[in-house]
Amino acid sequence: MSQFSHQANAMNNNELIGLTAAFLASLSFGSYGVPMKGEAATSLDVDPLVFQSYKSFSVLVTSAILIAVNNLLADQYDAATRWTFSDFTPWAFVSSVLWVPGGTAGVYAIRRAGLAISVGIWSCVIVMLSFVWGVLIFHEKQRSGVWGALGAMGVLCFGLCGIAYFSSFEAESKKRKRLEGHRTNNDEEQVARETSPLIEIQQQTQQYTEEDSTRSLDLETFPHSGAPPHSHQTINIHLPAFLFEDNNARKHTLNFLKYHIGLFMAVVNGVLAASIMVPLHYAPPKSTQGIGFSMSFGIAAMIVVVAIWILRWMLHSVQHCVEDSRWNGCCSLQTATQIITESFCKGYNSLPSFYLKQMWRPGLLSGLLYSLGNLFGIVSIQRLGNFMGYSLNQSSMIVSGLWGIFYYKEIPGIRNVIGFLCSVIVVFAGILILGREHVG
Repeated sequence: MSQFSHQANAMNNNELIGLTAAFLASLSFGSYGVPMKGEAATSLDVDPLVFQSYKSFSVLVTSAILIAVNNLLADQYDAATRWTFSDFTPWAFVSSVLWVPGGTAGVYAIRRAGLAISVGIWSCVIVMLSFVWGVLIFHEKQRSGVWGALGAMGVLCFGLCGIAYFSSFEAESKKRKRLEGHRTNNDEEQVARETSPLIEIQQQTQQYTEEDSTRSLDLETFPHSGAPPHSHQTINIHLPAFLFEDNNARKHTLNFLKYHIGLFMAVVNGVLAASIMVPLHYAPPKSTQGIGFSMSFGIAAMIVVVAIWILRWMLHSVQHCVEDSRWNGCCSLQTATQIITESFCKGYNSLPSFYLKQMWRPGLLSGLLYSLGNLFGIVSIQRLGNFMGYSLNQSSMIVSGLWGIFYYKEIPGIRNVIGFLCSVIVVFAGILILGREHVG
């Protein structure tokens, strides 16, 4: 009897630690975008990979500090808990390869489709794929079996969709200001068309290329609700001419709204993010204890980020090298070497700026909050399982929505606020059902 009671208490302690970690992860994940709302961040055209780089660096630094504290305590109390580089697990590279592109896609989604709808999409995708990983693949036990888990997942997704819907409405003052700005831009374009027919042709052919690359993005809506910058514009993808017999370039051009690409990127982020913690199930037990996996993850994430920057530099360099007109004629070895060297320089100069002077504070603070969320998320998944732990972390939408209501006043109208709060209640109901279904 006493043995059974001891096991029950251990199970309850595990669930309590897991639920507390999930709560703290939600607070961190729901707040990590707030520092990006500052005046410096909203006035700069910051590349998504730059945001991701700040996050990765912060994850590494935070994990290193925690590991240093852990090792100091281990020397005094329990040497077995000390982390060394021999505890590094290559499985962290699998998580990082999923996280870095996924996080970059998530930033793009928020910038092009908006925060509310993007987070709503990837949260639902994460909940559904966590069900697949946790219940169907890893066979995590549920009191009512698969159907009980499906019911909990459905309630949770319904509430998350409600939060996304009611927090996506734009305040009338901001909407009016944005429409006036858009109307002003149209008037300026009309004047240009009236003054010169050459400009009209140039604007029609370059409307979505040069203009996008030179104009600074209005990040007023990042990381919150409202109309995202340039979401109405189109990206034109020209298919290679050698694939077709005719030479009609217009006929073989694919046109996509940036808003739709943003929605697609939100799905991509959800698919990749749902699998980030899966390697925890395969990594050696020693490397996943405490903050050990977080340290391995931070090291691997920085290596992956640096590799992506190098790859991006190489792609820019190759593009400049191929486009150099000096290749058309016969060129000497010296000329070829000069072209390649200049292409590397041009490729490096083509990389986006980190805006260190303006962005190091909000960037590192945002990364710190994300890093803490990542650490608490690992603990919640270890204690509650992939399905319940990762699903509970998606309640971070509630936190980001509360920031929008009470701090930024971005959810207009009592109807939308009530709808948001009702959706929050539905999410909590889904969490309670998840807790009831979970078997420790």
